[in-house]
Amino acid sequence: MKKLFSLAVALFVFSVLLIPQIGCKKKVQTSGVYRIITSQPPQMMSYTPMMGPGDSTAVMPAVERLIEATETRDEAGGMEPWLAEKIDEDVNGLTIVWHIRKGVKFHDGTDLNAEAVRWNFQQVIDAKALPYSSYLKSMKVTGEYTLEMKLTAYSNQLVPSWGYWPIIVSKEAWEKASGGDVKKGIEWARTHVVGTGPFMLKEYKRDVSCTWVRNPNYWIKDRPYLEGMEFRYIPDGMTASAMMQAKEADSWEGASAKDQKALMDQGLKRQASWPALGYSLWVNTANPKSKWQDKRVREALEYALDKPAIAKALGVGLFEELWLPPKGEWGSEGDNKLRPYNPEKAKQLLKEAGFPNGMKAKLLVFFTPDSKDAGTAIKQYLDEAGFDIQLDIADPGRFFGSVYGPPPGPDADLALWITGRDNNYLQSYMRWFSTEPFTDLSYLGHTPEQQKMDKWAQSLTSLKDQEEACKKCVGYITDNALVIPVFDVPSASMIQPWVHETRWTTGFTRWKTHEVWMDEH
Repeated sequence: MKKLFSLAVALFVFSVLLIPQIGCKKKVQTSGVYRIITSQPPQMMSYTPMMGPGDSTAVMPAVERLIEATETRDEAGGMEPWLAEKIDEDVNGLTIVWHIRKGVKFHDGTDLNAEAVRWNFQQVIDAKALPYSSYLKSMKVTGEYTLEMKLTAYSNQLVPSWGYWPIIVSKEAWEKASGGDVKKGIEWARTHVVGTGPFMLKEYKRDVSCTWVRNPNYWIKDRPYLEGMEFRYIPDGMTASAMMQAKEADSWEGASAKDQKALMDQGLKRQASWPALGYSLWVNTANPKSKWQDKRVREALEYALDKPAIAKALGVGLFEELWLPPKGEWGSEGDNKLRPYNPEKAKQLLKEAGFPNGMKAKLLVFFTPDSKDAGTAIKQYLDEAGFDIQLDIADPGRFFGSVYGPPPGPDADLALWITGRDNNYLQSYMRWFSTEPFTDLSYLGHTPEQQKMDKWAQSLTSLKDQEEACKKCVGYITDNALVIPVFDVPSASMIQPWVHETRWTTGFTRWKTHEVWMDEH
């Protein structure tokens, strides 16, 4: 049985190439430079195994992937072929064939072909950084534009994971710069990127700015609209806000909720969509001797929290209460409030669990002001419901070493950290909560029952069945109170009134920079 992972060619051509700026009465400005303020520069620009989320975001103007996220997430599971014009999955034959788009060139003028894609995958494989690597049996180029992968087993997570994971960059540019020396190539890749995207790197001044110019040979006709993009790295919120007010920048990424609200009051636009970072309490169920193995204690945590009040206080009306799955996601019934605020219920559960006089616990919190404020608000509610919470403020090294390190000891209690959003929520479950996660969050324990359920969910080929499986999988987490969601922070940018953006409409992993345009101003 073969499953074709592609959208109809006619739909693709219509949506990407032919749709005009319907309803736009103002002239599209095609000669401007889009000026963007952001706080963090990239640490690695084009070596996938060493790139974090911030690095991937920083190079979105220049790089593309085999598949990309769609604005309509219920269509094709939220994904569409991009540098791969189609993907064939032979479930019974355990084969994936990537059909590479013809006529695409890298910024150095070399051709995108199957060998270039194979090389990009091989870099990740050699670094032992490919998700689900145990599923890949072999990989070979079978034609100038076809790459075949043989599998050890089928999983519906392979195409969305592998198609997204490596950014596709020029093999020839890397080899020319490295001379065959991997370490030399990695150092070059920290500050250079040669992709297929709508903009090319002109200049990178570390910690200062990054300038991109229009790719004159971009494969989508008449795109991009803009002449260039300029990122300026300004971590100070007061300086960034002043620049936006003075119209010295067109967009500001990473503004605090208070700054967003203040700029909205002054007439600036807030560009936001469905992606959000959900802050949750990760409970130590990984250690079998942990006191959190008692479900009643975990349930008490959730009953103790007034999520709407916490979200309102921290986000000045821009944050939302969080339940799993979040509203609008696969598995959401519109009201997932399994354990609404009930401090008396929390006290009763603690008493039944053997803590009539309260329960002491440490809450591990990241050292940033926003995280400390969130930890303080959560502590207040937990203390009122019978807990005795001590905030443990950790620097980055200790925090991430604890959250992503080996399983914690029996005395570890809680960590305040995020849950992500992906193209569909079965992907989110698999990447964050499952027994085969992208990155194992150390506090979360797993069971043979969950492992069996995860294997079943990955075996399903139809999107309808996958959505039903998502309900069951996420239900396992919520029913057992293994992760306690608290509040949602929608991702947003503040933009000037003349900017027309698509940011966030396709999630965290994609930004259609070729579609950004501005009114004359």
